[in-house]
Amino acid sequence: MRPHLLTTAALMIAVLFVCAAPARAQPTGSDKDQQIAELTKRVAELERRLAELETLAGPLIEQARSQQRRDSAKAKARARMRQDHGKYSREVLSEVEQLYQTANKNWRSPGAVAALEKLVNEYPDLNRTGCAVLYLGQMTQGAEKADHLTRAMTEFPDCYYGDGVNVGAYAALHLASHYHQNGQHDQAEALFDMLRNDHPDAVNHNGGSLIDAIAELETAQPVKADGEAEEQ
Repeated sequence: MRPHLLTTAALMIAVLFVCAAPARAQPTGSDKDQQIAELTKRVAELERRLAELETLAGPLIEQARSQQRRDSAKAKARARMRQDHGKYSREVLSEVEQLYQTANKNWRSPGAVAALEKLVNEYPDLNRTGCAVLYLGQMTQGAEKADHLTRAMTEFPDCYYGDGVNVGAYAALHLASHYHQNGQHDQAEALFDMLRNDHPDAVNHNGGSLIDAIAELETAQPVKADGEAEEQ
């Protein structure tokens, strides 16, 4: 419950106490002051107790919100993957996954980049293709890195990893990190604002909020260094 709602609730409870009190003779000035003082004390005590409850419940509420974000993201991922199953055979999808996993198992291997590039070139409209382009962005550096991440963000905004990570949003975060590390702060801030406005519920591979990751980046703590990929 938000702080202003807590105060309102406390005041409402205090009013109920007053309304429920038995009728008395009209109080004198000193009696009235004493009643006000007692009522003020009761309200303060109620607010203290409600604040304690909010402190105890806060982590549970945030945990529930985090789980809701992850569940919603995974549902979107499953829906996107079903589109591919309606267009391609199991054999094709199996081949695509093998290409992707070639890089995922060892992205430093000589065949990693070649496998991903083959996937992207031969199957440009698959969900996994968006993941592959983002992967290439994480594996490379400099201008090539920016190009891959920009492509993942703009051409594959509706693609998802199975854990609910949205390719478009996550590519934007990595691109913002790349800009931030290279002193291109205006470009980074523009992407931060876009993420806050367009992807407030986007998550990372740990289920954490990308908005929280932005706060880390803005205090000069990059999410990932250039050239460091994540296995997914």
